[in-house]
Order: sequence, then structure tokens, then C-alpha cells
Amino acid sequence: MPLILVATRAVVGMAADEKNATHFLVVPVPFSDPSLGTGLALGGVVFYTPNDGKHQWVSGAGGVWTSRDSRGIAAFHKMYLADDRFRLNATGSGFIRHDKFFGIGAAAGDLNQALRLRTREAKLKLRGLWEVSGDSDGAFFLGFQYLLLVNDAEPEEGDTSVVAPPPPEELDSTLSAIGPVALYDSRDNHDQPGKGLYLVAAWVVGSKALGDSFSHDTFTAVANAYHSLREDTVIAGRASLCGVGGDAAYYALCRYGSSENLRGYPSDRYRDRAAWTAQGEVRHQFDRRWGGVAFFGVGGISPSSRRIFSDSNFLPAGGVGVRYRLFKDNDVRLRLDFAVGKDANGVYLSIGEAF
Repeated sequence: MPLILVATRAVVGMAADEKNATHFLVVPVPFSDPSLGTGLALGGVVFYTPNDGKHQWVSGAGGVWTSRDSRGIAAFHKMYLADDRFRLNATGSGFIRHDKFFGIGAAAGDLNQALRLRTREAKLKLRGLWEVSGDSDGAFFLGFQYLLLVNDAEPEEGDTSVVAPPPPEELDSTLSAIGPVALYDSRDNHDQPGKGLYLVAAWVVGSKALGDSFSHDTFTAVANAYHSLREDTVIAGRASLCGVGGDAAYYALCRYGSSENLRGYPSDRYRDRAAWTAQGEVRHQFDRRWGGVAFFGVGGISPSSRRIFSDSNFLPAGGVGVRYRLFKDNDVRLRLDFAVGKDANGVYLSIGEAF
């Protein structure tokens, strides 16, 4: 479950026109999401540059309450050290959620019938990267990623859905996986790219020696590209792949429809052992503060990574959005998107672009 943090602003620290000014967001805001329902997010985010580096650090924490009686807390931190030669991202969260389990596979997702699960989840994600080569045009990084997810779920009392629940050993289980990450980054701006590439591939392996309840592996790859048509208009594209092998729990499978990978679908409706997406977005800045976007894409899920396209279904999505620049001297945008998918739609309110 993503933590959505949006708010009015306050600037503290140095003067607003200095490079290292600290920007602080305080948050109370309603939101709507096809997976979460409607609700309220409350928290704060700080943008700062403590080491006079190339990129600003971001730290935040907060809580979420939804109309489905879900609630939780989350925190995150993103930092750059040694003149951007070392990058560290960390996120942690704890939630009590009322999930919808639609089953596994394209046919189950198309049926659009769900079993309600009461889920208690604790999650930790760590990623560390070190630059191994680079110049003014771009840099290549290698590192590691660790994922920990403790899951405790049960069907809600009185649910009459025809969807069978996951096996009991999956409902109460732990995911613990670690593996290598490779990244190439040539973006001119991490918050609002106008040109460049962002390519990342990660492979994590879970085993009982790490505390994992099962033995599985997950491969993910993402490619983002940005091109400026002119000073106020940018074309952005994104493609992604996901594949899961071995003995994996239902929550460890590839899920389709997150905010980054084709808005417009609940992220728990379509899940299987493989998924892919491709999307494009046109971003236009109308004036110094206000902008808009239009986006469209397609993707799908498949029972096998080896036949990810030939055995895949096709799920289109598209929509429009509004952007508001929160600070005069910082490129961070407030994002409001409306997206429509196959028999689904969603409203997304968050900080920063979808990708």
C-alpha cells in the first residue's frame, strides 16, 4: 500500500533562493485510489541537501486511514553521498488492511469477483547502490536490494465470495529476499526530468536461510526515457517487466496496475507469475506553477515469464492529470491524475510524477 503524502508548504532553513534551502510539507489531505478506496493521509515530507550535493535528499513519514477501515503508518528516506557516487533508499511500513483477493491469472481478474481478506502487514525495503563508472552524460551503478514482508491474513467473517482463499501457509508467512541491482541514470533532473534515461534491473532471491517461508526469486526491470519537445513540453515513456519463479506466495507475485505501472486498475486485481507494461505521457507546463499531462499505455499478465507476451492478456489504460509546482525554487510537483482502465478507473493524488 503506498503512502500518499500531499500538503500545503512551509519553507524553513536558508532563504528560498539559495540552492540548499530546506522545504517542508505538512499533510492532511483526502485521496481516492482504486486499491485503497477513499481516505485521509496525514504526514510530512522534507526536501533538503545537507552535503551540497547534486540531488536533494527526501525524508517523510505519516499515516493513512481509508473508507475500507484500513489504516497504517509508513516512513521513507532517500539520500545521496560522496558526490552522488553512493545512493541509499529505505522504506518501512505497517498496515492493517481490508484487501480484495481476486484470485490468480487473467481469467480471475476478468471475472472481477473478490474475496475480502483482513491483512496485517509489516514491510521493509532497502536499496544501496555504488557508482562503478560515469561521466557528465550518465552513470552506471551496482548494488543490492533487500525485501522483508511479514504477512498475516485471513478471510473476513461472513464473506460469501466464490473466490477460494490462498493456502493457509501463504496467509501467515514471511517474505525475505536479497539480490543484486544494476542501474543506469542519465536524467538531467531527478524530480522533473526533461531528458535522459533511467534503467534499472533487480533480481532478488528468497530462501529459508534468510527467514523466507518459501524459496522463490523475482526479476524486475524498468526503463524510463525523457525527451523535451520544447522548454515547456516533455514526452516521457516507461516500460516494465516482472517475473517470479519458484514457490512464491500470492502477495509475492507480479501485480498489475500500480501508480507507476499503468494507472486505472486496482493493483491487486490482476496478479500472476509475469507482468509487463508500456506507456507514454505528454507533460506540458502552462505557466510557472500549473501544468497538465495526458497518458496512455497497455500491459498484461501471464502465467509464465518465458511466454510473457504470447500468453498475456492485454489491458489498456489512459487518462489526464493536473500538476502544481509546490515551491518557486524546487521542481517537485503535486500530482492529481484521473485514469480509466478496462472496467475500472481511479483517481491518484500524490507528490512527484508517476515515473
